[in-house]
Amino acid sequence: MLHLTIMDKKLKTELEELKKDIFSNEWETVKSAGNRLGKIGGTEVVNFLISLLNLDNSSIRNTAALALEEIKDNRAVEPLLNSIFKKENHNYNGTMVFALKSLNCSGYVTDIFKILFYEIYEAKLSAYAILNDQIFEFTEAEIREVQKIWADCKLNPKDCEGYEDEKIREMMEDAFEGYIGYLDDEAMIDNF
Repeated sequence: MLHLTIMDKKLKTELEELKKDIFSNEWETVKSAGNRLGKIGGTEVVNFLISLLNLDNSSIRNTAALALEEIKDNRAVEPLLNSIFKKENHNYNGTMVFALKSLNCSGYVTDIFKILFYEIYEAKLSAYAILNDQIFEFTEAEIREVQKIWADCKLNPKDCEGYEDEKIREMMEDAFEGYIGYLDDEAMIDNF
């Protein structure tokens, strides 16, 4: 029992140091603290990392996102999405979308498509991977929403980041067609 108490005190002391280090002006210290927090995990660490997603400092946000990706705790999905969609984070959200790849996004198909259609290239790549790698649950309203978003992109390409680039447009179209194809397969299964 004494050994456990000593270990708990050591861990508590380490966590306090890591929480300070994450705000360091030295990038290597920030990165090291994030890596270690990702390895430690646990509720206290997850809650702390989630709180960092609201900061203005993109380096700290990205470090927190990578640590959350390492921990793979699904409580981080909504906070990551909230941070990704903040207007001021638009050009600095690719790492946060990358972090979503290790989490269960099955209930967020519309959000993942919004990332694919409206966010920067790096974010699009991770959203595309999520759409290809995960199985989604969705409602009829979500199906219509994704169809509407894609139709809006085609009508207003300037509002859809990268749409003019043929490879990016093909990636978005491939994801959409795969989604619609999946729905067609599901409808065929339901009819048997």
